[in-house]
Amino acid sequence: MTTEGSAQGPGEPGSALDVSTTAPEAGPAATPAVRRQPTWSYFLTPAAIVIGAMIISGMIWYTRDDGASVTTHVAASAGGESVAPAPGGSANQPPAAQDLLTAFNGYAKQIGIDQAKFQQCLGKQENGQVINKHLQRGTQLGVNGTPTFFINNKKIVGAQPGAIFDEVIAAELKGSPTTLAAYSANVQQLAATDPPRFEILPSKVDVSDAQIEGNPGAKVMIAEFSDFQCPFCKQWTDQNLKRIRSQEGNDVALAFLHFPITQIHPNAGNASVAAMCAGEQGKFWPMHDLLFSRQQEWENLRAN
Repeated sequence: MTTEGSAQGPGEPGSALDVSTTAPEAGPAATPAVRRQPTWSYFLTPAAIVIGAMIISGMIWYTRDDGASVTTHVAASAGGESVAPAPGGSANQPPAAQDLLTAFNGYAKQIGIDQAKFQQCLGKQENGQVINKHLQRGTQLGVNGTPTFFINNKKIVGAQPGAIFDEVIAAELKGSPTTLAAYSANVQQLAATDPPRFEILPSKVDVSDAQIEGNPGAKVMIAEFSDFQCPFCKQWTDQNLKRIRSQEGNDVALAFLHFPITQIHPNAGNASVAAMCAGEQGKFWPMHDLLFSRQQEWENLRAN
């Protein structure tokens, strides 16, 4: 099990960043059709490519904060949750770095880790295997969008309001309900959607290879399948992480599992590797926070 103060657990393909299953669409400054991958890049295994194809296999809808319905060009399987392409950066706020490696090295320096060890870690093949394991585990659990949470065996899909998380956490602390009747009308409404955004599953999620903040043996484990480039993951982090952390301790803990959807977030896998390598030096969560808070700075940078 990997916790905040420990090194990354046993890993598994490739060298480090530039996790991608399909090439992103060329932007105004088109990427050359043929280019040599940097030495710190890697690719997902064929199994993960299949998973990626499953993630984007039907039409996706999501609802904006203003209530307007928006259709994306992405597809998802029946029962898939809301996913949208990451927004572009602001023309008035140019990136501080010109490529991902420079940006992530800057973040490593900011959180005070050994940059030589950090760069060496970026080249480890094991990083890709850990990400693939999380992708496969999530898909087996029905995750087909981010963020998706499992509070013990209770599945919550999407960046739901903090009150939903508070209610489910409190219920788990009291004894883990087995029927929907134990929950409020708001939670029951989530369960009634098609696909359901709240479900009671047979068992808890395996977090033995996840980064954990709090007590690894906590009575309530919040397992989050997330994508560092996902705008909804950032939204949830900005709005709810502070209140979750206020509840962490002996009884409540948070586990992070990597679920980069690289077809629409081409730099998400890269960011996962950077966070894992910070975690190898006991700084996963500081890097986690920095990647989300500065998402617009790095999301459109080139991997080379």
